[in-house]
Amino acid sequence: MIRRASLLIAVVAMVSPPLDPYLDGSMSGHMLLQMPLLALLGYAAGRLWPGFRIRASSHGVAAVLFGVGSLVFWMLPRSLDTAVTVAWVDQVMHLNMLTAGWFLAVGLPCLPFHTKVAFGVYALAMALAAGVVYVTAVVPVCANYSVQQQNEAGALLLWAGGVVFVILLARSVFLLSRIAATSVTPTQASDHPVRVHGALGADADG
Repeated sequence: MIRRASLLIAVVAMVSPPLDPYLDGSMSGHMLLQMPLLALLGYAAGRLWPGFRIRASSHGVAAVLFGVGSLVFWMLPRSLDTAVTVAWVDQVMHLNMLTAGWFLAVGLPCLPFHTKVAFGVYALAMALAAGVVYVTAVVPVCANYSVQQQNEAGALLLWAGGVVFVILLARSVFLLSRIAATSVTPTQASDHPVRVHGALGADADG
């Protein structure tokens, strides 16, 4: 109960003054703090309120596509500008980020490992591409932010994407090593001590 109440308070604080106008005032705060934090709060809500769960992997793919696509959409320059200048669009962005995180929470658990990796690579590629655009821009790409703010946001996005890439790569290597360690080949199965002991016992009984 305390965790759910804390989650609701955090959501209200993120989308209300004075925090919301403050984060909208800088491109880094809007794109790299508010959006990911709202998605993270939505993800936490999906874990705390397990009233709906997806069983079919195809439905999980659709849910994750919605979540990742929403994150990518609001990173586009036109979307960023509109969310800052139009109040109702800003509220739609808040709601979309929360629902995107919730969809990720209910969709990811039912997906196989290789599908999760594919989605992770796609999301990282889009984020890094956006970071390159913003960090190399010499003219304002977003009307509401200066070139300096765009370059700073692009650099932070590249750094964040690099850190996430290293974390996901390390986790993938760890999981693959565990899978390889637990897999048993036919030759290994014949040399397994339990099976050899069982075979010797059967011969003795015979």
